[in-house]
Amino acid sequence: MKSSQAFVIRPSASRGTACLVAHRVPPIHAGRGALVAGLLAAAVAAAVTARAGAAQPQSADDPEIAGAGDIADVAELIPKAASGIPPVLPGQEPGAHTRPRSGEAGGAADAPAPREWFVGAPWWEWSRMTGDWAGARTGLEEAGVEFAGSAVTEWSDVFSGGESDRSAFRFLLDLNATFDLEVLAGLEGGSVFLDFQTGDTGVGGQFHGGFQAYSNIAIEGSITQISQLWYEQWLFDEAVRVKVGKVDANAEFAYISPAAGFINASAGFSPAIFALPTYPNPATSVNLFVYPCDDFYAGAGLYDGATAVDGVPTGSRGPAGFFSDDDSDDWFAIAEAGVLFDAVGPVNSVRLAVGGWWHSGEFTRFDGGIEDGTAGFYALAEGRFWTPEGVDRADDDDARGLWGFLQYGAANDEVSSVAQQFGGGVSLTGTLPGRDADSAGVYLSLVDFSGDPSAGFTDDEFSIEFFYDIEVTPWLHVKPDIQWFQNPGGGATEDALVGTLRCIITF
Repeated sequence: MKSSQAFVIRPSASRGTACLVAHRVPPIHAGRGALVAGLLAAAVAAAVTARAGAAQPQSADDPEIAGAGDIADVAELIPKAASGIPPVLPGQEPGAHTRPRSGEAGGAADAPAPREWFVGAPWWEWSRMTGDWAGARTGLEEAGVEFAGSAVTEWSDVFSGGESDRSAFRFLLDLNATFDLEVLAGLEGGSVFLDFQTGDTGVGGQFHGGFQAYSNIAIEGSITQISQLWYEQWLFDEAVRVKVGKVDANAEFAYISPAAGFINASAGFSPAIFALPTYPNPATSVNLFVYPCDDFYAGAGLYDGATAVDGVPTGSRGPAGFFSDDDSDDWFAIAEAGVLFDAVGPVNSVRLAVGGWWHSGEFTRFDGGIEDGTAGFYALAEGRFWTPEGVDRADDDDARGLWGFLQYGAANDEVSSVAQQFGGGVSLTGTLPGRDADSAGVYLSLVDFSGDPSAGFTDDEFSIEFFYDIEVTPWLHVKPDIQWFQNPGGGATEDALVGTLRCIITF
């Protein structure tokens, strides 16, 4: 075990999360004009960022960088690495909060209709840009193998304030496969998930000088790795779920579904959970959830905790580190329990949850002493305040309506930069008639920094985010996003205004 002040005193500005929008609501049929407009928007963003990158040296050591290359010492990324993309990319799913409904656990996927190929539905109506591969994809899904992929590209610019009025370009490619073991091997309730990620996300998430990152894919470097590889099994008449392997902890804990559209790095999970093993450093783990009834769940996970203190990037290593202490013998444990309500007054689809976590590492306190392990607490609430006509509330895939959520996190301010964080927001899916898959939202977050005199914070940081996600086609979304930060970094720099244009393509 190693004690390193660099990884404790100032946990990353990106140690929080938000998510991308991956709609599973019935898509609208965009016309050729909308398709052309969206492709032009994506091309303009790419051209602008390419020009900015060409005008600046592409070196990780250059302070004027607009994108970073490969990192020689991956451990240098760790303090700014726990950004976190919750499970909203195509093919990814959050851990279940209730027992599977009939047909959800196991069984082959239904073939799409009409067929998504050149002899079937028009290209701009396909749910995935590459369609069903002339029937091969549908055949694989019926055989129990489902492939998914996405490309996220974005351009950000600090319009005013912050440390530097600069722009940055980022991209992330995600490819994954789900293997239904009931179809493949007759193992009811079993599945295997494999996720590959590669990307170069630059350093633009820090130009505003704030603690909360304004992009949830920014990690100040590049990655190419198997990010997740796990086996999941439902047991005892679907009353117990076990997941073992390399897992993104944010897929199981502290995830807030209505926050899926925001890209501020605090919206997905509270930055007070600074040691959470999530993107780009998922970790080998054992997770156990129980579902004694349809309206209650409880679960716990034990993860390789090598990243937070010892600086070992678990995202690029396999299960050997979970059992070996050659590099680190630290553990991260987390637990969560939640209750679900069909309706509470006018609000439906309600979930209330609380959780706690503990990390076994030796943390250097702000006063210079050593803390043998540290812990924290979080809570969240979410619900749908308005539901349009025609929405089946029992259909989890139809998210149309007005949603609201609250989040809270607390940590030991002797070792954590964040003493408390308060967040909340509203999001609307189905913004206008005929725009069922568009979404928009407002998110607010207040970070109460450590009050320890040695920490050096003078103010709290407040941020607010607005976004509008446009479905150009079911497989192409374009999202303008604007964020404002008051007292970035606790008053270390001027208030900052940041704009981002994000494009998401589903393969």
